Amino acid sequence: MPSYKVTYFDIKGRAETIRLALHCSGIPFTDERLTREQFAERKESLPFGQVPVLTVDDQVIPQEVAILKYIGRQSGLYPSNREEALKVDIMMNVSDDIYAAMLAFYMPADNPGKEIMKKMVVEEKLPKIFGYFERHLAKYGTSFCAGDKISIADIRLYCILYTIKSGIHAGLPTNLADKYPHISKLYQAIDTHEKVASWNKSQAK
Repeated sequence: MPSYKVTYFDIKGRAETIRLALHCSGIPFTDERLTREQFAERKESLPFGQVPVLTVDDQVIPQEVAILKYIGRQSGLYPSNREEALKVDIMMNVSDDIYAAMLAFYMPADNPGKEIMKKMVVEEKLPKIFGYFERHLAKYGTSFCAGDKISIADIRLYCILYTIKSGIHAGLPTNLADKYPHISKLYQAIDTHEKVASWNKSQAK
């Protein structure tokens, strides 16, 4: 079996989806967590100068979504059925929309427009996206995004919702998604999934 190594910082960030996908797939991996100094030393040797990357034997794979699809195609977290794969792709794009909307919370503290933009995210942007997200889930009525099995789309959306609920972003209400019953049901289904629960337990500090 090939060797797998996830390289990122010692935070959840954009690598938690990859770690969780590998764990859900039953694929053992080395979890390499860099300091900022170590990253600076290795930046120029990395594809696109970024982390996360997944190293499979001697192949270094960049970009979170590409990595998730690579893992998913091997393990069944990315469906072989075209219609189910389409649903996964759609929800992966929805997660991109949520990430983009939340960028205001990652701006430097001294940015003069940060607080105004954060307010807009909370009051307008995220409720609008969550409204469409809720309607999409209600239309299909399945346990997960693409049927009755967990997928990379579920994992990515779960990690975003987990971040919101964690309270790490000042001014971002932890209960922002709670009023959407289908989103809440999806989150609960993923959170209680055996593999997800075991990963979270192993990471508790």
